[in-house]
Amino acid sequence: MWLIDASTLSLKPFYGGDIPNYAILSHTWGDDEVSFQEFAEVDKTQNAGITSKAGYHKIVATCEHALQDGHSYVWIDTCCVNKASSAELTEAINSMFGWYQHSQICYVFLSDFELNIPDISSLPIEFNAAFRQCRWFTRGWCLQELLAPRHVRFLSRKWQTVGTKSLLGRLISNITGIPEAVLSTPPRKEIWDCPIADRISWIAKRQTTRIEDMSYSLLGILEVNMPMLYGEGPAAFTRLQGEVIRKHNDLSIFSWAGEATPSGFLPVLAATPSSFIGQSTTNYSRVSLGNILNTQFSLTNQGVFFPNAKLQYQNAVPGYRHQYLLDLSYMSRRSHRRYLPLQKVGPGLFIRLCDSTERQKAFRKMFVTPPFDEDVCILHNLTNPILRQLSLWERYAVRLRWKPWEKAGQRFWHIRTAEPRSSWDLAANQFLLETTPVPYLYVEFVPGNYETNPDLKYFVLEIQVGNEQSRNPAIMSIRIISAETWLGLNRTLLGWRGRGKVLHTAQTAESSSRISLVGYDILMSVQLVTEKSRLPYHHVYLDWKVAATEEKTSACKTVLS
Repeated sequence: MWLIDASTLSLKPFYGGDIPNYAILSHTWGDDEVSFQEFAEVDKTQNAGITSKAGYHKIVATCEHALQDGHSYVWIDTCCVNKASSAELTEAINSMFGWYQHSQICYVFLSDFELNIPDISSLPIEFNAAFRQCRWFTRGWCLQELLAPRHVRFLSRKWQTVGTKSLLGRLISNITGIPEAVLSTPPRKEIWDCPIADRISWIAKRQTTRIEDMSYSLLGILEVNMPMLYGEGPAAFTRLQGEVIRKHNDLSIFSWAGEATPSGFLPVLAATPSSFIGQSTTNYSRVSLGNILNTQFSLTNQGVFFPNAKLQYQNAVPGYRHQYLLDLSYMSRRSHRRYLPLQKVGPGLFIRLCDSTERQKAFRKMFVTPPFDEDVCILHNLTNPILRQLSLWERYAVRLRWKPWEKAGQRFWHIRTAEPRSSWDLAANQFLLETTPVPYLYVEFVPGNYETNPDLKYFVLEIQVGNEQSRNPAIMSIRIISAETWLGLNRTLLGWRGRGKVLHTAQTAESSSRISLVGYDILMSVQLVTEKSRLPYHHVYLDWKVAATEEKTSACKTVLS
């Protein structure tokens, strides 16, 4: 770490535990700054080109203030970092938050604040207006320079004291959106206690000269480190979010808003910090330690993967299909619980939906199911070819519907098991065939209700996708199998290949079959249906009637038409 000797205006290197107490400067850069190479000149008085620069006078004034406050050393970003060295620049950017944090005092030089000191107390409205307009509040790097130091003193263009971070905390909070409790000295709330989404939202309206610096200036605020890759552009923010996900178990990283694709889908990660504007989660519900430890997610080449995620869903409402919900464990400013709306598009694959105001209103009063566990991968790399394919996510789906039984006693769940579970769309009672690679699927179905079927006897619907020659989701055959036959097939060592040889030959899409079980004659029909949107899907319907005789009730045999 290079420091300026405030008495001699010379640069000195310090390392590790040998770093002395120092003051630090925060300012907005101009066109007349002094670089590390220029300031390292042995005899600056002989270099009129340096001493005449506005940046040099800024350095001298900072050193004078430091000496008056009893500090012998000063750090200033313009001349204390050798930017010609990529290694030193990377070290400085990754260390900068800590350097501001460990300073004895931070002087904030407001080059565009021109009110005279006597005017401040007598003209509070004018003072507030002038203070709000300072360019310092619009720059990305200045955010960490506000948050990191414990003691911050604001100085006017004439280097007169304007106030401190603590005394001006309410006004600064109103300007920046940062809670006043974070700005007080000592802070009543540490920034580490604020959700990740809040910390990103504080920089969302700021700017930096380089696109990458919007991400790099957040490193200390988000407690992560990463190498600098100038030239990567917006990819820096994606890389930053990946580092945050690797280090923090904070679901608020997904609490952002953006414009959806024409299909209504969004990537799981935000494109820029500006996506977090207005997404502050200041009123958030603290999750228990158990929930934190049990919530895992990681970044993969497909997107973000959640093993055993806690999902819920809401049924369709006018204008919208059903949606899955991933609880983010945070509350909005209006005390609404934050969820990530998702659509299942394939085996364990989900895609983020645009959570527009209209969507929120449509589902606000809709029943939310209890949570259930499912492996979830939320896709991120949404290229145009992938989006075109994902628009067909429901094509040739197998939708299971049935004539309802009278519900006696407790609620009855008719579907016992659906496999492969990863391809089953629970909210819509359907298999998604378009991206499912396996040729066979099955559903274990429990007919009746608690009074008619207390032992939970079941039968199996076996689905074959395509035929023996190829897997084709447009071709589907389905048959009913009794539980006894099914259990026998499960005991074979040949798996699906063995079942395929034992089971009956494939039937056409218009085929039907029936079974008698627990006092009901159950008829299955299959149709290929086309929606108004021309999206084809397979409709499997189970109809039933009470068996005519007790003999039929106990027969429990399969009759294929």
